[in-house]
Amino acid sequence: MRRHFTLITLFVILFLSFPSCNNFEGPQTVPAYLRIDTMMVSCDYYTYGANTHSFTDAWVYIDDDIIGAYELPATIPVLAQGPHKVEIRPGIKVNGIAQTRAEYPFMVPAEYTDLDLVPDSVITLRPVFTYLPDGDNFHVRWIEDFDGGFVSLESTTSSDVSINCVNGPKAWHDPAGIYSSYSGQFVLTSDTMHFQVSTSEQFEDLPTTGSACMLEMDYKCSDTCLVGLYYKDGSIYEYPIYRVNPTCESGVDPDRWKKVYINIGPYLVENESASYFKVYFSSWNPRNDGTQYFYFDNLKLIYRDR
Repeated sequence: MRRHFTLITLFVILFLSFPSCNNFEGPQTVPAYLRIDTMMVSCDYYTYGANTHSFTDAWVYIDDDIIGAYELPATIPVLAQGPHKVEIRPGIKVNGIAQTRAEYPFMVPAEYTDLDLVPDSVITLRPVFTYLPDGDNFHVRWIEDFDGGFVSLESTTSSDVSINCVNGPKAWHDPAGIYSSYSGQFVLTSDTMHFQVSTSEQFEDLPTTGSACMLEMDYKCSDTCLVGLYYKDGSIYEYPIYRVNPTCESGVDPDRWKKVYINIGPYLVENESASYFKVYFSSWNPRNDGTQYFYFDNLKLIYRDR
């Protein structure tokens, strides 16, 4: 049985605030129902990258008042009738953790104007979301999809292996089969101990003021992997942020992709005096007991100004 999440104030994770909940006081005792099974993203590939997403929840607003967040698929009771403005916003598990659910702050909400709510009836909604315009307030800072011929990741001096670009059944493919043919791959064998790559670019303009900044990626792997930041503040420091768990048993070449949203905003704030940041990916194979596989695709670094 799907559960209805208790509305809480979102913490610093995304630095957003929400209006208080409306109880819809009045004589109505029989609710109308909204049914949401799936969500979709529509976007320009060359501006925003692939339309891959892992939206798990629907944040529902009636006449600009929030009534709750619901895990999908959901049938949502609404104590309102007649024409109302209904707004749906997508929700995610920040850092892949179920207890840190939040609205995804980079999409235009799906809005239904004058939706006729009828008590004891069900309206099925299929929200399609688009990204905010890339411009003054929202920024697509970095995309790596491994399909452009040039890879914007480079091996560090401590890495035993280099990144491979692979296609075929092991690669991630967009549902339309148009844009994405290649994915990044690392293989650690019994003869190799460590892989580590970082972005070629030094990001000097990431927000250090507390605004939402997200690193997103599709991945599959047979062992754990670390995602972190290099930053320069006099010296160069390495700051591990997120541990990626395996998507299959150790030593097995994985075939199941997952997506994660990693909030790096708080780490930028902690190191606001840094002159630049670089994102890195790293894993060790200290056991030397077999081959480990790591695949990445649709890497995005995006943020929204306050």
